[in-house]
Amino acid sequence: MFLKSNSKTAIIWQDAAYSYDDILKNVNYYSTLFSKAEKIAVFSENRPEWIYAFYAGWKNGAIVVPVDFLASAEEVAFILNDCQPEEIFCSAKTRDTLNEALKSVGHKYNIHCFEDQTYQVNDFSAEEFEIDDIMKTAAIIYTSGTTGSPKGVMLSFDNILANVEAVTDGIPIYTDFRTVLALLPYHHVFPLMGAMIAPLNAGGKIAFSPSIKPEDILETLQKNAVNLIIGVPRLYAAFHKSIMDKINAHFITKALFKTAKLINSRAFSKFIFKTVHRKFGGHVEYMISGGAKLDEDVARDFKALGFEMLEGFGMTEAAPMITFTRPGKWVIGSAGQALPGLDVKIKDGEIIARGRNIMQGYYNRPEETAEVLKDGWLHTGDLGSIDKDGYLYVTGRKKEIIVLSSGKNVNPEEAEKKLRSFSDFISDVGVFMHDDEIKAAFFPNLKEVYEKKIPNLAKHIQEEIINKYNKQVSYYKRISNFLILHKELPKTRLGKLQRFKLSKLANKFRFNKQD
Repeated sequence: MFLKSNSKTAIIWQDAAYSYDDILKNVNYYSTLFSKAEKIAVFSENRPEWIYAFYAGWKNGAIVVPVDFLASAEEVAFILNDCQPEEIFCSAKTRDTLNEALKSVGHKYNIHCFEDQTYQVNDFSAEEFEIDDIMKTAAIIYTSGTTGSPKGVMLSFDNILANVEAVTDGIPIYTDFRTVLALLPYHHVFPLMGAMIAPLNAGGKIAFSPSIKPEDILETLQKNAVNLIIGVPRLYAAFHKSIMDKINAHFITKALFKTAKLINSRAFSKFIFKTVHRKFGGHVEYMISGGAKLDEDVARDFKALGFEMLEGFGMTEAAPMITFTRPGKWVIGSAGQALPGLDVKIKDGEIIARGRNIMQGYYNRPEETAEVLKDGWLHTGDLGSIDKDGYLYVTGRKKEIIVLSSGKNVNPEEAEKKLRSFSDFISDVGVFMHDDEIKAAFFPNLKEVYEKKIPNLAKHIQEEIINKYNKQVSYYKRISNFLILHKELPKTRLGKLQRFKLSKLANKFRFNKQD
């Protein structure tokens, strides 16, 4: 289960190849570093040792707690105090932050730094290990905190297996002959499942990108014949902009792109845009998108280029999949159909789900668990609809719906999409409530602003975006004022907007309304 002994290459890291036997030998060494721990924490950037420590925890019957390697000392201390792991694995890059965090940690622990480990890997066997009780808690994954303090989501081995089996046995997306790009940090459940547990369980290969720089990602794709990209909408949006800028720069490529959209043939598009496919290594079968809703325009353009995107909807509390797109059944705008064996329905506009992948609960938070788990149904907090063929369409977050004192409701995500449509130099926009009014925060693409020689950015936003938007919406949806930010909007590591932070920013910055 999870890891099988064989001599096949399992991971590629910095031009070095490690087999499944190599992984198991390292796991068996790491398992000697502790024995009776109830919980272990892994606080490190993605690297092979992250995998060794994780599976060593499972081998020794411990619950594994992944921690974001970019978390602040305060955030790390919060997690360590909340779940109190006895063993902590870190790297040289995270050790200083960990030491600072540990000043505020009130329980005993042992620290194991990856760089301090000295051993001969061949002194250890490649013996496999089994999980004796699949209903036990396997991991505590902390939510990314889009609405406040993170909560520890308790996932059992069975919760995890429900997801793994769906994309290996049920629909063979992960196979023993496909290579997956490891790019997103493993502390988040989406890449943990999609770029580590599922591919290794299937006997496939993982290729690590050394960084999130576009040149490093593309080099990894090209050198390793990657078949599956696990990404978030922000990653695909960046790829999309780079590609479309090149296409739109020439009349012939623009015309070919329009033709490809009309013909709607993947084979034709792959032939016409073979240079783009070669840029991605020439072997990409599926671009898998999760973590947030995929922009439909981005999806349509990738389809016109000959790529197939598999979008899903889920959350940490579902380990993580609730719905996903089956290969060959891509419907743009939809997050696919329900995980096999999972019941999904809409109740009072909210997406709710029931099945074996649904979490055991929040660690030490029975009241908050009861708020989202009702009669076995997970109340996701997301709004949506399901069509007659079972395709899910996500329309927004229930908790993010802005309720004005007048009782009127405003969906900020709808407003943001409309605001973006008025300008191509706005990198991002966030809509929020402040002083019982609807306001917006803009993050402009300053390069575009300079190139278009816009002398007064605030005035331009007011006249060309705000005024035009306000004329097209109901009075209560109108934007009363706005901020211009010179850094990205506050987001989680996977790109979800932390809207609650925008109102705090509003208290610090001067608004830009042009009277």
